Amino acid sequence: MKTYNRITILILMVCCMILSCSKPINSIETQPENKNETNACPDSEHATLKNLTGLDGCSWVLVLDNGKKLEPTNLKKFYNIKLEDGKEVYVKYETKPLAASICMVGTIVEIICISEK
Repeated sequence: MKTYNRITILILMVCCMILSCSKPINSIETQPENKNETNACPDSEHATLKNLTGLDGCSWVLVLDNGKKLEPTNLKKFYNIKLEDGKEVYVKYETKPLAASICMVGTIVEIICISEK
């Protein structure tokens, strides 16, 4: 019985060590290297943040210059951007065609890079 308890504790310790070694959220891809740079996301598009939390199932969306709306799945990961309605940003993203949304106001995307204008 003592051997079983020791093995269980050892497995739990190994799992804790593995999980604690994950990539930090504040990685190079989420933070611009030069804050004086106007567009820290190469090959990105200009967009405006819009708060739609008043609508059922909605949160923040990005409105591109052509009027197209994007529903980002991982916007909160990029905490270098203060979420303000009407804030202009540059964004690089990947569409997620198989994803579904309750909000249904735009294309569902995963943000690769976002920076303030």
